Parts: sequence; structure tokens; C-alpha cells
Amino acid sequence: MQYENPPVDHDVNVSRESVPAEFLRLCAGLAIILLALAAVLYVAGGWLARCVPFSFEQRLVGERVVGIELYERADVKHARDAERIAYLQALVDRLASRMQVPRDMPLRVHLADSDVPNAFATLGGHIVVTRGLYRRMPSENALALVLAHEIAHVRERDPISSVGGGASVALGLALLSGDGESLMPQIGQLVSLGYSRNAETRADTAALDGLRRTYGDARGADGVFDVLSGYRRESGMPDVPTLLSTHPSDRTRIERMRAAAKHAHSKAIPLRISVAD
Repeated sequence: MQYENPPVDHDVNVSRESVPAEFLRLCAGLAIILLALAAVLYVAGGWLARCVPFSFEQRLVGERVVGIELYERADVKHARDAERIAYLQALVDRLASRMQVPRDMPLRVHLADSDVPNAFATLGGHIVVTRGLYRRMPSENALALVLAHEIAHVRERDPISSVGGGASVALGLALLSGDGESLMPQIGQLVSLGYSRNAETRADTAALDGLRRTYGDARGADGVFDVLSGYRRESGMPDVPTLLSTHPSDRTRIERMRAAAKHAHSKAIPLRISVAD
């Protein structure tokens, strides 16, 4: 009996596609897995953060207004700023009572010295309004809509949820790669885009409801986004596609606000405190 080695096909373990293409496919698969993991971590971290008692969040933050470092405090810049802050605070308190904000969730409003029209809610129940936004508001109703929007974020615990989600992503990536700090801003931002848009839409809905409960209708609501769109055009800021923005598009929001204000039968209320410096 004679044994012979059969001929071997030397191409059996050779890829039929180019090595770069196979490498790119593997990288794409890894990126999808990382994004899915980051999404799970972000949602889970945000949910857990919402379970933290607001009283603990408030004690943790204290008097510090997280995020206002980007602006200069306006409290003592002008003689009438104290009156404006008192007016804003009274409006926030009135809206909060209509929006059924829990009594153990006190809100405090701050005025920032910036001409950029902006407002945001941050940790501990702090709400920041820039001077640029205040002076551009066409009516108290429009200002109330902005404040109600930020109140809704605090009520739904969106600020701490965002912090918790981001921290979870950073921690998870650090455990996986040892370099989560450098990856988190890119992946975490991509994951949080859709979540933030949903949070903004919910806040818009709550703000409209708060406006109706306070004034009887949604008069003046559309003026807010007319102002923001006008500022964007004046400053040369490009329109950002909704898919890549943390906020729904201005056009969509303006149409929604105009529809809400369509059946209002009275004029909007002027601001009680002068916007002039």
C-alpha cells in the first residue's frame, strides 16, 4: 500500500476581497458595537441619575451655577438688573406652580451678561437667561414660554440625566479601552443627539401647556423662535439639519407655536421691566 499527500488548495485561507476592504468592514462592525454599547450605557446612566433625589443634587451643587462659567454674571452690571432678576424669579415661580413642579424642587433664575439670546437649565434647579434673550423678547408671554421650557427640563430631571448618561459612557469606554476620556466626547455626543431632541420636544409640549395654564392660551408663543431664527440669520450662523442638532429645527418649532397660538383672542402682555440698559 502506498500513501501520497493529496494536493492542497493554497487559496483556501486567502480572502477573496482586498485586505483594506476587509479591515474597513471589521472597523465598521466594531464601531457599530461601540455605538450600541454607548447608547445602552447612556440611557441606563440617565435613568439611574433621575433616581437621585433632587435634594441630594441640590446639596451637591449648592450655589454653584454649572455652565454659567461661559458667561459673566450680570447681577450687578446695571442698576435695574436686580429688578429684572426679581421679575424673572416671580415669573418662574408663577409658572412652576401652574406646571405642578414639586414643592421640594425650588427653582432659581439667574441673569447672564451676554448678547447671545440663550437660556438653559442646569443642575440644582438653576435657570440661566442671558441679557440678549431678555432684551429681544417681544412679550412676557414669549419670555414665559422660554422659562416654562427650562422649568420642564428641571422637572423632568433632564440636566442630571444628561450628566449621568455622559458619565456612564465615559466610565464604560474607560473600562473597555483604558482611554474613555478621549473617545467619550465623540461617541457620547452622537448617542445623545436623538435623546436630546426628544427631551427638547417634550419640553416644548410642557411649555405650551404651562403657557395655557398661566395665560389661558398660547398667545405670543411663536415670537420666541422668530427671534431666534432672526438672530441666526443676522449672525450668519448656518442652518443645522435636525438630524445633527440637539434641538428640533426652528421652522418646525415656529410652525408648532403658530398653530398653538392660532386661536388666541387677546394680545400678548408687554414685559413689565424695561429691556433698556
